[in-house]
Amino acid sequence: MKTLEQDGVFIPLLGRFVKGNREMAAPVKLRIILGENDSQRLILPGGMPETVIELVQEIKRQCGVDGDFRLQFMDVEFGNEFTNLVSMSDIQDKSSIKVIFNSVTPTQPDGTPPSLYSAAASRTLNDSSSLSSAGSSFDTDILSSPESTSSRSTVWPIVFPMPRFAYDSQLQLDRANAAFKETGALLNPDTKLKSAVLDGLAETIVQYKVYLSDREFDEVAEALVTANPCLKEPGSVTGYGGWKTSLKYKLANYRTKLRRLGCPEVTVNALTHKPESKCSPAYGVKKPKKAEVNYCPTYPAGETPETLEEIRVALLSEVKKRNNEHKLAAMMDKTFALRRQEVVSEAPMIADFKMRWPALFNVREVSTEFKRITTIHLQSKFFSELDVHSANLMKAYAKKGGVQGKQIKTIMAPITKTDTIEVRRECILKGLCVYLNEDPDKLVKQYLCYG
Repeated sequence: MKTLEQDGVFIPLLGRFVKGNREMAAPVKLRIILGENDSQRLILPGGMPETVIELVQEIKRQCGVDGDFRLQFMDVEFGNEFTNLVSMSDIQDKSSIKVIFNSVTPTQPDGTPPSLYSAAASRTLNDSSSLSSAGSSFDTDILSSPESTSSRSTVWPIVFPMPRFAYDSQLQLDRANAAFKETGALLNPDTKLKSAVLDGLAETIVQYKVYLSDREFDEVAEALVTANPCLKEPGSVTGYGGWKTSLKYKLANYRTKLRRLGCPEVTVNALTHKPESKCSPAYGVKKPKKAEVNYCPTYPAGETPETLEEIRVALLSEVKKRNNEHKLAAMMDKTFALRRQEVVSEAPMIADFKMRWPALFNVREVSTEFKRITTIHLQSKFFSELDVHSANLMKAYAKKGGVQGKQIKTIMAPITKTDTIEVRRECILKGLCVYLNEDPDKLVKQYLCYG
């Protein structure tokens, strides 16, 4: 029930909020996130739907999305983290909505599927079933399993999400931003407010990584003054130079706290782990590369290096058995943190590592391990990038002369007969081997050997 004040009288209305004499509702635009690097604009000419079910139907119709899924919205009250959408009052015009596909559709005791968003139990079943199906599908999201040991599931954002600070600090910032819009007055934050802002930023940063590049510090500081223009620094070229410097010191102090708490991503760079002759904080700092999200995760709750080592030893015999892909996938996921800390801390030789972890060296587990580390599906990413560069590769092949050029033309001949995506990919990969002076037959044999 909503009300409209008109000539001093509150008129009860059902449904949408109507202004004037039955004026049409204003169009609404929503950003629908369908996957990684995949989003679409949803335009609702009739205004915001009244129910979540109606919004789901619009997404299916306009975005061409099929299957069972739930929606999440960017919740500003929780640092712009995505939260399940259960009420349309939680979103507004230009909100960001994320589509989460359910891998399994649970049924009620009478055999009928439950209504969307009707019970949290269905989500729990979907999450728990993701691990059990890890061995049978490359598309399984290991990170969604409750048994997953990965501490992070998101890469560094393109636009850094600004958190909600402590209530009193946020109230002070909101008032200062309002004053800035009216008069252009900048805020000179006191020590308490500045510390609260830096603490909030540091807590949000470590959700993605603990070591930032100079460019990433720029992105965070720029996002701060963009969201809170009252914090711009007069006389600064960028308007946030001082905030950037303060943020570097704050994050360094925050890493010290994490080191004392035993965070492996930080303790791996402690002086006690470095040679005596080169015992310097700047020597051999181990940081995640650009694509690495779960660089050095913590052990699962209730697990120790000793218990995980027992699972690793059990894996040596399990890998020799047949038809136990599900069990192997669960055990490999359980020991992910032990494996990563071994790689980061000890940097073992490939031969030695293969002897300790033979279950890792097959096509399925390589793809799954890659996703645990980067949150990106290896084969899907590889083939999508291959498709992007296919035209340029074919142009390069056409310019190749000599014996290699003739061999490449023979390899590319099937495309003229059957130009399907599978044939195109196969021919381009084989042609690339010849272009790089490699034997494509050896590549296929090596793949079949591990398959």
